[in-house]
Amino acid sequence: MVKNLHPFTLFMCFFYVIFISVFTFNPMFLASGLIGAVLLLFTLDGIKSAKILLVYLLMIVVISITNPLFSHNGATILFFINDSRITLESLIYGINSALMIVGILIWFNCFNKVFDSEKIMYLIGRFFPRLALVFSMSLNFIPRLTAEYRSINSAQKTIRQSRIKRAAAAFSAVITRSMEGAIITSDSMSARGYSLKGRTHFHRFRFTPYDAFYLVLFTALFVLCVVRSVEICYYPYFEMNVNAFGLVSAISFLALAFLPFILEVKEALKWKLYLSRI
Repeated sequence: MVKNLHPFTLFMCFFYVIFISVFTFNPMFLASGLIGAVLLLFTLDGIKSAKILLVYLLMIVVISITNPLFSHNGATILFFINDSRITLESLIYGINSALMIVGILIWFNCFNKVFDSEKIMYLIGRFFPRLALVFSMSLNFIPRLTAEYRSINSAQKTIRQSRIKRAAAAFSAVITRSMEGAIITSDSMSARGYSLKGRTHFHRFRFTPYDAFYLVLFTALFVLCVVRSVEICYYPYFEMNVNAFGLVSAISFLALAFLPFILEVKEALKWKLYLSRI
């Protein structure tokens, strides 16, 4: 499974994909990144991811139609709304913006599912111990607060008061408990010498040839993606000229975005094959 990769190899994979998604506006790259992220999220979460994916789909629709309503650049007029022209170029630009934003959000969602606090501590704890502690606590912050809020709110349902007052009381209790927990955790880590120089720490990660192979593969695909030659123009007309190098870079990014999903599916099929032989 993709979770079994070494933390550094796994981090570089997500870094490469998110970095390219942020700094490119190529529709081929953005569509590939979004599809790869959706497939990976579905394999990690199963049917439970359907609800959040519907929310992301709604975001794509809203962002796509918002841009042509406020930006009227472009020469290809589709129709008019209250004397404001809606152009094809603005619509394409809005769709690309939606693909980029939602794709990055889903990739960070997947990152949060495959990277636990132990992996983060391993990567940056030795060099930036305080930053690692804050970041690892932040990843666990929202899920823990949500669970505590539901528990407190469920316990207060026996009290006769309005929903607003009950929710406010539960929220206040959750915030108080979270602040107390953060202070206790910080004091406990300091008392154990977490921020001292020269400290040692236990970890269960080992960099294997398997990890080295995928690290080299991810890096090679990233280099091919960066060295590209694609000319894209959105205004006044949408034009995209793709040469041989641009096609190679697009295929490379497609492979880079789909590799985590492929690894996850491969390991799942291998596990089912082993179970069938028992």
